[in-house]
Amino acid sequence: MNKAIITLTKGGMKLGLKLLNSIDQAVLYVHPRFYMECENIKKIDGKMTEFIGKIFHKYRCLIFIMSTGIVVRAIAPYIQDKKTDPAVIVLDERARNVISLLSGHIGGANDYTKKIAKMINANPVITTASDVNESIAVDTLAMELDCEIEDFYDATKVTAHIVNGEKVGLISDIFIDKEMPLNIIKVDKENIDDKFKGLIYISEKNINKPIGIDCVVLRPKNIILGIGCRRGKTEEEIINAVEDTLNILKLSKKSIKHITTVDVKKNEEGLIKAAKVLKVPLIIVDRKDIKKVESQFEQSEFVKKQIGVGAVCEPAAFLTSKAGKMLQKKKGYDGITIAVFREGE
Repeated sequence: MNKAIITLTKGGMKLGLKLLNSIDQAVLYVHPRFYMECENIKKIDGKMTEFIGKIFHKYRCLIFIMSTGIVVRAIAPYIQDKKTDPAVIVLDERARNVISLLSGHIGGANDYTKKIAKMINANPVITTASDVNESIAVDTLAMELDCEIEDFYDATKVTAHIVNGEKVGLISDIFIDKEMPLNIIKVDKENIDDKFKGLIYISEKNINKPIGIDCVVLRPKNIILGIGCRRGKTEEEIINAVEDTLNILKLSKKSIKHITTVDVKKNEEGLIKAAKVLKVPLIIVDRKDIKKVESQFEQSEFVKKQIGVGAVCEPAAFLTSKAGKMLQKKKGYDGITIAVFREGE
């Protein structure tokens, strides 16, 4: 379950049941007075503010059917950061209005609000400036393109320029099949002038930002690291090798989509911990799949005798990169090998 519907009244419960039957992955919390034993219906446990504290980060979206004032007071102690706070939506029990209250862009509250309003024929209330002006915020753009924002303060400044109708340049190393507001203009690095109030870079590469223009960098998740290692290599050794590789290639750590290795290394503690430090998945590739493509890469007879395939990092990265482009052939780091691919389209 990733959505919680919360209500305190009998009328709110009636609307809550309607939503519960229409929304996937949802649970309904009701006041104990109106509780009925039914699948996906639970009691509100204890005082409202304390109860919200227990569930605030348990769900991706909290849908309240009650007064906005009650909701604001209940969630206030637990609001931390728009990068991690859940979407919060408020409905009146007559189903007249659906209000996007918190995490409108990154949390998805604006999209949830529109969907719920359409579902129950209500009025969607969205107050974020980019939506009101039918423009786009940098965090929304990043989410739609599956990019990570390098600096949220920079994103806020550039979003302000977009919403104010000022000229913003877009410099992208990835293909963007999306219609942009008229004041966001696709340019290359050589055509930047002082007419631009802001710049959006979308790249996995290190960026030298021009002075005097507000800039934000969005990192696409398109770098695949194939890693092979001797048994017992530590998390620190692997991370150091990864960082050295990225520095040489002038690539951002934030653009790593995943690291990948062969099935015999799936329980290698150093690799597992390194993936957690990098906050990326560890993708395991079966040897039978590597055998199908290993002839395309340099092989080691020693490795073949040990594990049955003559190459690990290059074929593993190739197979999990949608036949992407190799940016670095196998490079050795004292018992660790790393190959780098840029994901294919």
